[in-house]
Amino acid sequence: MGTRGIVCTSICEKLKDVAEFEELEMLLMNESNLPGPRGNLELAAFFADQYQSTVVTDKMWELLLRWVKYDERQAGTNDPRVFLPFCAIQAMGAFYIYANEAKRELITIEIVKAMNDTRWRIREGAAMSLQRIGEKQFVVIQNLFERMYDNASLLEKRAFVAAMAHPPLLKQESNTRFSIKLSERILDDIVSDDTLGKSEDYRVLSKGLEYALSVFVEKLPVEGFALLNKYSDKGDKRINKIIKSNLGKSRIAKKYSDEVEHTIALYGF
Repeated sequence: MGTRGIVCTSICEKLKDVAEFEELEMLLMNESNLPGPRGNLELAAFFADQYQSTVVTDKMWELLLRWVKYDERQAGTNDPRVFLPFCAIQAMGAFYIYANEAKRELITIEIVKAMNDTRWRIREGAAMSLQRIGEKQFVVIQNLFERMYDNASLLEKRAFVAAMAHPPLLKQESNTRFSIKLSERILDDIVSDDTLGKSEDYRVLSKGLEYALSVFVEKLPVEGFALLNKYSDKGDKRINKIIKSNLGKSRIAKKYSDEVEHTIALYGF
């Protein structure tokens, strides 16, 4: 058994015994790859997988509730301890469909908090958590996004887009179509609000849109390119930046070169 196998086996064993939870925390932090540019995503996914079950004890659930409460003062962006809430929020998404209604409500609350977290790793964890839910029941995240949209923050809108830009969720055309329509609402809101564009939250949203649209376009090109072309006469530099970035993504630049060239011509890029 390799090192990763030993670590994974140890995680499984320690999750079964509350007396081992402190050692589990140390194990995950030591294997987090933090501080560093890339956390141990594979290990976080393995941990979350252990909650993809009806057999989640009260103590295992309470562990997640404790970890998600580690805020930036206790677990900064590049601190190994941030790996714990990063793992926990994903595990909540894995557990969602197996949880009772009360726990589902708590999971939703924690995911929304994570969408708005100041730490980018936790925001990524929220998107990954939503993806886990969506892979099992897309309608759950669809209803959540629709319910939240009118009062959604910029970071929440970014989470919607980041969560949906996940190929396993886009196997169904209806899911991709929803993703395009929701993206259109976000772009329309940007066009209609000249004050957007200067805040850090807007920058985060824009960065998400700058790649996510191409993921949707690849899956549903007719409707996708119609969206990209829609804003060609607006002269909005913010939108132009988003569209131009997506046109440069290889997933559509190579596959739909004629359509990309047409869109480039429309905008005069």
